[in-house]
Order: sequence, then structure tokens, then C-alpha cells
Amino acid sequence: MSGKNFYLPLIAGIFIFFTTQTIWADTRVEDTFNIETKEVTKRKKAPPKFKLVEFTHKKHNIEYQISCGECHHDKDNNPLDLKLGDDVQRCVVCHTKLKKDKKDRKDIMVLENAMHGNCISCHKKINKKAGDKKGLKGPAPASCGKCHIAVKK
Repeated sequence: MSGKNFYLPLIAGIFIFFTTQTIWADTRVEDTFNIETKEVTKRKKAPPKFKLVEFTHKKHNIEYQISCGECHHDKDNNPLDLKLGDDVQRCVVCHTKLKKDKKDRKDIMVLENAMHGNCISCHKKINKKAGDKKGLKGPAPASCGKCHIAVKK
């Protein structure tokens, strides 16, 4: 085999490997992140009362064996079949209402309702399976203070 026939595929292979790694790294979802919505700013002058809620994909996906589609869904509420590296829209892209309407406090198009509904309903199911009739006490946090930790003054 001549040098040209050997090195050309090798160089092409190395180029493809590093290109795909770069692309994958750019779309990779962070494992642990703070659930933060820059579109909603409730604090004006006062310091925050609560820390941002921390979420861990690895814990939910690998340890608890929850698929991506349990949380991420399409406009008809059908689970999305996501894989590592897929682009995912933030909740606020579809759940665009940022303030609750006094007439419909449970409107699912309100971002806060969508996020709370998604997490809390799942956590309550887990707690009910663990033996708590109301689903508020158990292995999965389902009350405000379990996720929204007060900032120490």
C-alpha cells in the first residue's frame, strides 16, 4: 500500500472524528443546571429569597430510568423521542405566558404552571407508589420548600 493511499483515509478519519466531537459538544445538554428563566424576573430591588432550583439529567435519566419524553413533549403533549445531542426547545418557547391570569390560575400555557405541573405531578406519582396516599411525602420532593431552598441571610 502506498503512503498516499494509507495517509489520506487516516487524515480524513481523524478530521471526521474531531468534527463530530465538536458538533456533539455544542448541542450537549448540561447534566446539572439551575432551572432559570431569564424571561421572568420577579425580583426588582430586593435580593432573592430562594436559590434557583437545581436539576440533574443524569439522576433522572440514568438512576431513576426516566426517559426524556417523560418531561419533553410536543404541542399535543405527546412525548418526544429524544437522544443525546438532540436540540431541545426551552419550556418558554411554547409556554409563553409569564404571568398568571386571575380568571384561569391553572392555565398550562403559563410557564410556571407548566414547569410545576410537570415536576410535581411526576413526584406525587412516585410518592404514591412508595405508600403516601396524598403523594406529598416520600422519596420525590413534592412540596415547595423541598426544591425552593431559602437563601440564608
